[in-house]
Amino acid sequence: MGMGIFDKIKKFATGSSTANVVITSINGGEPGNATIAISDTSVRGHMRVTAQQDCTMLAMKYDVMLKTQSDDGHWTAISVGSGKTVERRDLKTGDVIEHDWVLNGIDVETYLRNQSFTDFEAVRSNPKVKLLMRCTSDVEGSPFDPEAEVEVKMGANAAGPCKIETTVVEGKPASIASFPVTDSVCKGTVVVTAKSGCVLTATRYELWLEMSTANGPVEALCAKDQDPEIKQEGLAGLSVSFGGTNITFPHAMTQGEKATQTWSIRSVDLASVLAKNGFTNPRDAVDNPAVKFVVRTFADTESGAVSQGRTEVKLA
Repeated sequence: MGMGIFDKIKKFATGSSTANVVITSINGGEPGNATIAISDTSVRGHMRVTAQQDCTMLAMKYDVMLKTQSDDGHWTAISVGSGKTVERRDLKTGDVIEHDWVLNGIDVETYLRNQSFTDFEAVRSNPKVKLLMRCTSDVEGSPFDPEAEVEVKMGANAAGPCKIETTVVEGKPASIASFPVTDSVCKGTVVVTAKSGCVLTATRYELWLEMSTANGPVEALCAKDQDPEIKQEGLAGLSVSFGGTNITFPHAMTQGEKATQTWSIRSVDLASVLAKNGFTNPRDAVDNPAVKFVVRTFADTESGAVSQGRTEVKLA
């Protein structure tokens, strides 16, 4: 007998004395029928928290979990993407919170490779590998936070043959870099690594604000650029790059080869985007967990496949 939708939804008893968590949708559909592809870098959904007693909720958290079973039957789980909405709420028994969430930065592929699963078609039907969506309510004083899990289908890998990552932003390593919220020029460096032989035809860079607003999650494109340069009208921020370090397009790459490209995006105006979404003072976005400044990067190849990268940068 096949597994039904409700059989796939696992509600944990832990923390249920304080609140109950239910995942009501994933990517706009029924949780039990949801799919997260190996190459997906984001997922969105909806969760419902119902207070079982008077309590204080501190945050709502969401994770994509990769579970694998060893030869001796032991299951282990690791988060391959995690997000959190900090929202302190004093709840009375019976209070209900409906919350839309967006989780970015998922990397199923890397974690599969780290565990020696490289046949991405075979792993989708491997009974020893499972992909789960977990939503949690962080309740003050509760030894076990209430949570819900849904097993989702593992979709095919559509990632390109390269890995592209931002290594430098504003002259500093991306992990410690910051970007002044009122600056109009953003500069950085990407490194493209070939996972297999390919021909690189372009690298593209986009600056995004990912915000939690009163009307739900908002993702706003602020500016973009690419190498080699193109002429296009209608989007402020599309500018002429100041050139690459060692990439001349088209650029043939063999497996394991790396190529480095510098970029510069001008006419950046984060303040106007923030103002349109309720942040009238741009300084309010600094150190605000409801606002993320993200550099999204793309490596286009001759075959038509596109590899994507995502890096969060602190606002200053």
